[in-house]
Amino acid sequence: MKSVNAYSALALVYDMVMDHVDYDGWADYILHLYDEHSTKVDAPEVHFLELGCGTGLFTAELLIQTSATISAADSSLSMLEWAGRRFKDDSNRVSLYQLDFESGWDEFELKGPIDVILLLYDCVNYVQSEEGLNRLLSGVKSRMGPESIFIFDQSTPSNSINNAEYFEDEGEQDGVTYTRKSSFDLESRVHTTQFEIETPEGRFQESHIQRAWTRPEIQSALDRAEMTVLASYDGFSLDEAHDESERIHWVIGPVGNSAKPLASSHKKG
Repeated sequence: MKSVNAYSALALVYDMVMDHVDYDGWADYILHLYDEHSTKVDAPEVHFLELGCGTGLFTAELLIQTSATISAADSSLSMLEWAGRRFKDDSNRVSLYQLDFESGWDEFELKGPIDVILLLYDCVNYVQSEEGLNRLLSGVKSRMGPESIFIFDQSTPSNSINNAEYFEDEGEQDGVTYTRKSSFDLESRVHTTQFEIETPEGRFQESHIQRAWTRPEIQSALDRAEMTVLASYDGFSLDEAHDESERIHWVIGPVGNSAKPLASSHKKG
């Protein structure tokens, strides 16, 4: 079995692995957060930058639910190749970029300001250090203007502890099979996922290493970056996040952001 980089062999079966995700509802929730917080929601020229876009599953929902232009970026060329096939007829609205969102901002050709920057589905958990978080937030901030919004989510230690049984599965599609196994080290808060992928070309193993950041740690990183927290939500709700939240959605603006804070008294969505 050959060990390969994360998201190389997995690109072959990624859509199948993510088949359980309600991308329609997920996009609706994210767009609701943008609608509540942005001052440019009705502007026809809204521009999204989706970091960690993968094969473009969420991007496709943005195309359906908005008239925006979308820049979709990922560090994996294998994932971008699949995204390119998905959007071959949408080049007027979707542009694809290779970007390491932790350390590749100096070379990133797309300049700002960008209206909406997204980093979703645990992508921030791939950042392993405080220095890495600093670089990520600095890069995002460099592409934001006074009306920009940055929406990202994090998976917390509570998610790794409470939902261990959901992190292991297997599947098969078009002659390609995968097995996923997962472990969580409570002391280091490192979540390791091992994929074994069998294709007609051979068997491959990928290791995905993520850090389960706590809410206070992310808050501290945002404070260091001098970015404005407009809201932090518990899961896919409009309830205020807390230290035991399993997933937190953050809505962020830069210093001096004129976007609208949303009161935590809103009903759960």
